[in-house]
Amino acid sequence: MSSDKINPAIGAMLSGARDWLLHEHSLFHSLDLKPILIGRNKATFSVFLPDEFLDAKGKVHGGLLTIIMDSIFGLAAFTALDEIMPIATINLRTDYLTDVSAGGRVICAAECIKLRGDVAYVSGNLTDEKTGEQIATASGAFMIGTRGPNMASRL
Repeated sequence: MSSDKINPAIGAMLSGARDWLLHEHSLFHSLDLKPILIGRNKATFSVFLPDEFLDAKGKVHGGLLTIIMDSIFGLAAFTALDEIMPIATINLRTDYLTDVSAGGRVICAAECIKLRGDVAYVSGNLTDEKTGEQIATASGAFMIGTRGPNMASRL
C-alpha cells in the first residue's frame, strides 16, 4: 500500500457503486445506508433494519446481517487497492453475539487489515447504533483480481 489516501479512481468507483446501491438496488435501497467513514482501508456505515427481514423468532435474520457485513467488508477491501480490480469473497467468518430487532439502525465498521499477494484480509463488527451493544464480529478474506463484474464500468 503506497499511500494513506484512496486512489482517485477507486474513490470514483466507490462513489458510483454507492449511488447504484442506494438508488437502484432494491435491497440496499430499503436499508437506507448512510456512510459514516470511507477512507484508506476502512468503511463504516449506518444501516436500517427493516421489518421485512424477521426470522421465525421475530428478530432480524442473520442472513441479512451477513449480506450487510460482506458488502461493507468488500468496500473496505476496495479502499485498500491502488487500482481498480474485481474482488470476490473467499470466506466470511461471523460470530453472532446477540439477536437484534428490526426498526432500528446498526453500525457496520470494517477495516482491511492486510493485503497479502492477491488476498485482502478484513475484520470488523456490527453494533447497535442506539445502545452501542456489539451484535456480531467477523473476519473475511477477499480474492483480488478475480474474473468478476467490471467495476470500472460503474464510473
